[in-house]
Amino acid sequence: MYGDDGVEKLFKQIGDVALAIQSLSKNQLDVNVLYAEVMKIESFDEIILGEAFDHLVQIEMLAKAFMAKNANLRKIWVQNFVNQHYYRAAC
Repeated sequence: MYGDDGVEKLFKQIGDVALAIQSLSKNQLDVNVLYAEVMKIESFDEIILGEAFDHLVQIEMLAKAFMAKNANLRKIWVQNFVNQHYYRAAC
């Protein structure tokens, strides 16, 4: 039905599709992992961390950047989130 050349091309195309699917799945945001990482941050109460998590989920690119940071930078990110959303300077 197929010559050896045709079978090789078919297998290569199947491999290319598999790599594309694998690449897409690696780039997906796992909200369960994000939640666990946000909740690990010390010095903030659960409500604040929950709101930070909700904010991150709404902005997927921001969440991916958060996940790429080390623990110290994540804590700083949450502190900045708190400062921006909870402590408004009086006019």
